[in-house]
Amino acid sequence: MTKQRLHLIRQIGLLIILFLVFLILMQGCALISSKKPKVRGCLACHKEDVQRFQQQEFHHVSIDEEGCRKCHVSHGVANKLVLVKEKAELCYSCHPQKSMEFQKDQVHYPVAKGDCTRCHDPHAASNKNFLTKQGQALCFTCHLEMEEEFVDSNIHDPAKLGNCDACHESHTSELPKLLKAAGNDLCTNCHDHQEPQFQTSHGQYAVEKANCLECHNPHASKEEGLFRKSVHQPVAGGVCDSCHEPSGTGEVVTMVAKEPESCYSCHDEEEYKKKYQHRPARQGKCSSCHQDHASKNASLLTESSNTLCLQCHQEDIAEFKKQYVHSPVSEGKCIGCHNPHSTENDFLLAKLDANLCFSCHETEAQKYSQGTIHAPVVVGKCLICHDPHASNTKGHVVEQGSKLCYRCHSEVEEQLQKRDVHQPFGSGKCLQCHDSHATAQKSLLKDTEAKVCYSCHTSEARKLDALFVHGPINKGQCNICHAGHASDLNYQLLKTEDELCFQCHDDLQSELSLEHIHAPFETGLCSQCHEPHGADDKMFLKAEDSQLCYNCHIEEEVQFRQGFIHKPVGDGDCRACHESHASEHKSILLKSESDLCASCHDYQQEDFQKVHIQSLTESSKCTGCHTPHSSEQTGLFHPYGHLPYTDGECDVCHEMP
Repeated sequence: MTKQRLHLIRQIGLLIILFLVFLILMQGCALISSKKPKVRGCLACHKEDVQRFQQQEFHHVSIDEEGCRKCHVSHGVANKLVLVKEKAELCYSCHPQKSMEFQKDQVHYPVAKGDCTRCHDPHAASNKNFLTKQGQALCFTCHLEMEEEFVDSNIHDPAKLGNCDACHESHTSELPKLLKAAGNDLCTNCHDHQEPQFQTSHGQYAVEKANCLECHNPHASKEEGLFRKSVHQPVAGGVCDSCHEPSGTGEVVTMVAKEPESCYSCHDEEEYKKKYQHRPARQGKCSSCHQDHASKNASLLTESSNTLCLQCHQEDIAEFKKQYVHSPVSEGKCIGCHNPHSTENDFLLAKLDANLCFSCHETEAQKYSQGTIHAPVVVGKCLICHDPHASNTKGHVVEQGSKLCYRCHSEVEEQLQKRDVHQPFGSGKCLQCHDSHATAQKSLLKDTEAKVCYSCHTSEARKLDALFVHGPINKGQCNICHAGHASDLNYQLLKTEDELCFQCHDDLQSELSLEHIHAPFETGLCSQCHEPHGADDKMFLKAEDSQLCYNCHIEEEVQFRQGFIHKPVGDGDCRACHESHASEHKSILLKSESDLCASCHDYQQEDFQKVHIQSLTESSKCTGCHTPHSSEQTGLFHPYGHLPYTDGECDVCHEMP
């Protein structure tokens, strides 16, 4: 049998096997499909919801499986029922006429957002139209400010009854505020202007053509007759003919005189004619800012104070959005600083310079009247440093940090170029040390000079507890030695160390003329040995006795601790032999070599003379034989000696007595 036939037989066998498997699978699927799954309806699980819906008077759809599927997909995902369509589109599928109706100019916010369920329950409710709450209680869920307004004593009847839709549409309107009718047409639906009582209360004037809301609040008011917050005095007193021609002269209500003459009949004209005049006052256009009869704003203003001002002063809008806003600006109290009509001060300021600021900042006014006072405060020019409206810098200052100070103190700014700059000064933190207005201290320091310094230099403050405190430090006069801002010298010193020290210690300066001078003293490095602020040593030495010397004389410290040690060295008393600053004698000795040794060693003593073979005199040079500090040899002898001398044969060279 050929290979080709075998391969063919295998392929045919494989196909037969696959066909049999297919038949078995199909039979299994048929058996499975013949078993129908058990279906549980919506109501089987949502029993509590069904019970709640049945208790309501109005039902959106029938409470059954068919009703649920009108809005919800049967299965949903992640424990959340999926709506057939999104938001308002679902509602419009049954209420298509509403979709067209809601295309008007003015649309209620929830409608515009497609949020029907903000007001309507999608299932069932006890209120008509499936409203979630009744009357104005529903409106107040969003219009919280209106609820506060309705606590006033006099409330408009529709508002009192909670009937907001007596005046407003619920969804859309062609008119602002969703009103049902324009202007007075809305009011005359209820208030008949032909009634005698209506005409009497309005002085027999033809007010039906006027704007009712100019005088009346449509919701509530503390005033009788629902008058606005601010009412023109003639209106409040019912004296309309003080401004208008007597009633009954025709349909048009005419003025006795034109603006501003009609206003000046009551208001003193001189108050509006001062040196600096507000443009509307200068032009006699009182009605640019004021209502004629009444207003919801104080002083009969057409808008709240800041809103009204910014209608003209639009260039200030951006400025008022800065981070720090002056409280009169943020509170809309422009007239807290400015006279709205005329004044003798530029920018229509109510008062001049600091007198205006101090009318609010009374505490500061008292504080800034004594001690050292900043020059701008003295002359009352607060605006040199502060922006009167707003700033991006705390304190309403016109520039940040030291940049503000350098506007006047340019000579101080130049000190930044010096080598050693005080850290607060270098980082532009002038107010870390100085008060910006007034203080009891000179240079406007926040506290006494020392306390200001010690607020940062705490380690130096602790030196006040030392046994001995340097005079300037004890008096808190840091600036005797240090510059407050910067210096070309280390530690912001005003002068070199020696120059500073010699200002007080002038007696030491003469020692510089001596032949032998201690290196630190000669180079003016006083602080190499002395603590400049405080120490437990009377001379303010940085270390005790020889330890101070060993800070420089390192090799000697090792050498002087070996073999036989001279007693002053062993006691660490370098000053027993040496001057601290300068001397006429070599090695800065206190005296000549022989005199110095003789101050401890009695040359006339018999034993002393015997040891020295009766050859020692007061002019002898002791260091010719002895080392003054330490030696490996007894008697402090030098390690190498002249042979006759080391053998004690002095007479080889010297004539003995």
